[in-house]
Amino acid sequence: MNKTTQLVWLATFFTMACLSARPATAAKYKVIDVTDGGTIEGVVRWEGEIPKRSILSVTGQDKPCHVKPIKDEELVVSNDGEVRWVVVYIKKIKQGKPFDFDPKKPVTLDQKGCQFSPHIALVGKGQPLSILNSDGVLHNVHLYAKKNEPFNRSMPGDMKKMDVTFDYSERIRVGCDVHRWMSSWIVVAKHPYYVVTGADGTFRFEGVPAGSYTVEMWHEKLGKQKTEVTVTSGAEARVEFVLKQ
Repeated sequence: MNKTTQLVWLATFFTMACLSARPATAAKYKVIDVTDGGTIEGVVRWEGEIPKRSILSVTGQDKPCHVKPIKDEELVVSNDGEVRWVVVYIKKIKQGKPFDFDPKKPVTLDQKGCQFSPHIALVGKGQPLSILNSDGVLHNVHLYAKKNEPFNRSMPGDMKKMDVTFDYSERIRVGCDVHRWMSSWIVVAKHPYYVVTGADGTFRFEGVPAGSYTVEMWHEKLGKQKTEVTVTSGAEARVEFVLKQ
């Protein structure tokens, strides 16, 4: 193998290596005018004895960390058995309504009382996420991203906000290297048919084009479930997920 051939081979090798390191390109979601839309609504329920939330072990001298006990938010179930912090989405939907970004209501992930709020921040690709520091103490925001750029930045007490955006859809675990008990998630949505359940465990998708779909849910401790649903124009389709220990 002569020197020229070696250089060509090496250039080809490094080019292929760089391409393989990039996230796979998924089919693009197409925005359309939804004229035959229907609705999917549902709830995530718990089966069995309601689990009790533990109190996290808080260390250090930072005063905001000791204002009140900090409860674990990994699994939150209401007294009536509804599950909070579950991400529900329509899987592999190819077209539908546009993202509805409201610049007057930016998505935020706050650090308040040495706890992330909300526990799960839902943001669209390219939509700004404002990370806040309401505590006025040193935090370190560590995003364990796999598809997007790695992110690990300090936020001194006088730094109140920093904005980030994401190019790829993924679930990103968030931690603070200063306060190890702090934990949350950022979910970067592929399309607008994503939602996070609230305290009542419910979810709702409006403006869904008529057709058959797979609705999937994800919970950080209990994994995924999915079900099939058919949407008809002007009608509501019901979905229910049941979780247990």
